[in-house]
Amino acid sequence: MKFPITRETLQAFDITKERAEQYEEDIEKHLTLILDQLCTEFKQNINGNIQSKQFVWRNIRLLISMRTTDGIVAQPNQKDILISKFIEKLKGCFIGCNVIVDPLKTYIIIDWS
Repeated sequence: MKFPITRETLQAFDITKERAEQYEEDIEKHLTLILDQLCTEFKQNINGNIQSKQFVWRNIRLLISMRTTDGIVAQPNQKDILISKFIEKLKGCFIGCNVIVDPLKTYIIIDWS
């Protein structure tokens, strides 16, 4: 729920819609937090990756360890959705780089070769 809020909004309040919006907001916050962690790891390890022009991020499991404001844990069937949204955020952060997810979805490669 966003404040300030009007009388009309409160009169038309739909708890199901509110929970869905809150869940999407929680997903975005979670993905942004994970992206910040990835970028920190990238900066710390850039010297070791200069030659190969690749960075391998092995913490993909963090994407599905999400817990929402209501305490809801991301379902296993949402793994693909969360990974897809995360990849889009990565592509916005690493412009022009190839972002590759391994077939088992255990790591992500950022390739700038």
